[in-house]
Amino acid sequence: MNQFAFLTHPLGMKDVVRYAPKAAGKREPIVLKILEWMPPYKASTITGVRATNGNEVKGNFVMVPLMPKQFLSLERRSVVERVKKAALLGQKLGARVVGLGGYNSVVGRAGKDVADVLDVAVTSGNSYTVATALQGALKAAEVLDVDLARSTVAVIGATGSIGSVCSRFLGKRVPRLVLSARSKSRLKALAETIQRESGTALKIEMDLGRAMAEADIVITATSSGGSIIQAEHLKSGAIVCDVAVPHDVCREVAQLRPDVLVIEGGLVEVPGPVEFGLDFGYPEGLALACMAETMILTLENRFENFSIGRGLEYDRVQEIEMLAARNGFHLAGFRAFDEPVTAEKIEQVKGIIAESRKRLRVIS
Repeated sequence: MNQFAFLTHPLGMKDVVRYAPKAAGKREPIVLKILEWMPPYKASTITGVRATNGNEVKGNFVMVPLMPKQFLSLERRSVVERVKKAALLGQKLGARVVGLGGYNSVVGRAGKDVADVLDVAVTSGNSYTVATALQGALKAAEVLDVDLARSTVAVIGATGSIGSVCSRFLGKRVPRLVLSARSKSRLKALAETIQRESGTALKIEMDLGRAMAEADIVITATSSGGSIIQAEHLKSGAIVCDVAVPHDVCREVAQLRPDVLVIEGGLVEVPGPVEFGLDFGYPEGLALACMAETMILTLENRFENFSIGRGLEYDRVQEIEMLAARNGFHLAGFRAFDEPVTAEKIEQVKGIIAESRKRLRVIS
């Protein structure tokens, strides 16, 4: 049976306690220092990933014991070396494909440094993440009767590997597109590419609030460490597809903005009686798309580097989307802030959008 490995890491203290209950009650600075000393290790065995044609694979979670803030603050070379060691452990455990989850896929030239030291395939899973993010955003727009052909869309983290492909895809389908990221030079380069490919009205905006002020749909996929999108940033009736890990949308939005629909992007149902052996915060049978891409490539015997480096191509997104469907992977129901998005919530936002349209018709 073919095997895969998926590199993961804790997103915060809640995850650390989930993985190591003895950490409960300890101060975060102490926990961070302990994590810094710990080597990568096998966290669990994954079984029961079974495609619709009966093919089955198994794998292992390999833990890189660093929180997002450590990936960003520790000396870059030492972080890359830890990720390489974790990937080599996955290879030693029998993986034919190694997936890089979370910040493991950001460091080391977006996976290229890891690929250089392995004899097996590497993927960030970003191609399927893009596919499911777009699926989720388009499905939410359909459910809320938001006409894409008349919408303004903002992409936050637009120059990243996920954001750039989403931006180029949307540039051909929406009349107005707002791009936001930290690097103005990279934003300008992306904007020039999109302008060559499409006729959308394009705007570059470094300020988050201004970037989202008029956006009917927001796709956010930054590596900023979480909670950068606040309640006051969002237009009434907006749809927000949050693909970032940790999530970009702060939890207060759920309480303060009943007029906004937030959904987690990149969450899929895995076919078969899957057992992850590790509680990573999602209901049974659900996985992030980056994990699922690793499984899909293994099921398909595609032992090749698939989604690495900073430039993803949309043909790869389409290919992995097709392979996912063929093997029985599909988009999970809407979720946000660790809970399912209820029909009542959808109807609430739908009603607010309808009232807003009525007011606009009266004014005009």
